[in-house]
Amino acid sequence: MQDLSNILFCGAFDGETDHLSKYANLKVYNTGVGFMDTLFNLQRYLSKMKDIKSIVFLGSAGAYRHSKLKIGDIAYSNKFVYRDIAEIKGMAKVPDIIGKHLLTDSDARFNPFIKSQKVVEAITNSTNYVTLVDLTMEELVDSLFDVDIENMEAFPIAYVATRLSIPFTGFFYITNYVGANGSIDWNQNWRHGSNILQKEILKFVL
Repeated sequence: MQDLSNILFCGAFDGETDHLSKYANLKVYNTGVGFMDTLFNLQRYLSKMKDIKSIVFLGSAGAYRHSKLKIGDIAYSNKFVYRDIAEIKGMAKVPDIIGKHLLTDSDARFNPFIKSQKVVEAITNSTNYVTLVDLTMEELVDSLFDVDIENMEAFPIAYVATRLSIPFTGFFYITNYVGANGSIDWNQNWRHGSNILQKEILKFVL
């Protein structure tokens, strides 16, 4: 890969992009954690940086137990959904008018990395929280049968990218399984996982 000047590498916070930030030829930006900061900060950045032609997100994710993913895997996603756990459990209603599915274009320059044995394709559920309950198999089969991982920032980035017709791909290190112990495992694994993910991306782009 030669021209990196029109690629924006994103993370939610410094710990997800600190290795990339050491290279002056890479555009690196941290969107913030969750929907609100991500939407606002990314839109504000892109309104000033008109030359961005591709967005790549580096983050962490929890895997749903029915997926084939395990802790330590690296996944990529161009398919994003918003499926609220409260709605799945019958405690809330998300109006149908709210978009719940996004499919983003992929930057062809990353196809060799995507097709490598180091990454696995995944569909990402992205909500403004971390799920801290163990889902029953019935709930998984009924509502999340086709979804593999959970991440808080992916959907808002995909939303902005789609509205602006910018290719977007998310890369994720699997730090935990979604459930009651997810945050504990994430806290133990995210730093090591971020080091690995950033290292693999840097090996590919530099």
